[in-house]
Amino acid sequence: MDFTMAAGGGNIFDIGAFDAKTYFSELLRKVQGGAIFNISKNGKKIAVLQGAQTARNTQALEAHKRILERSKRLRQIQESGNFEAITRAELKELKNAGRKY
Repeated sequence: MDFTMAAGGGNIFDIGAFDAKTYFSELLRKVQGGAIFNISKNGKKIAVLQGAQTARNTQALEAHKRILERSKRLRQIQESGNFEAITRAELKELKNAGRKY
C-alpha cells in the first residue's frame, strides 16, 4: 500500500478521496480492524469511513455521556435542596429524554 495517510489521533486517519477510491479494499480491511478514515476532497472533509460496530459504540458512548450530565444536574439540585432551581422546561426535557415519540 503506497498511499499517504495522516494520523488524526489513535486509530483515526485522514486520507484523500482519490486514494480512498484507489485503495478501497485495503481501507475496508483496516476498518474491520477498528480503523476510522476521514476522507477529504480538495482539503475539505467530506466523509467518514468506519465500521458499523464502531458507529454503534460511538452512539452509545454519546448517550451515556448525556445520561451522566443529566444525573449530575439532578444530584446537584437534590443536594442543594433548592428544587425551585430547576425550570419547568428542564423538568420536561428530563422527563422526555430518551423517549421515542
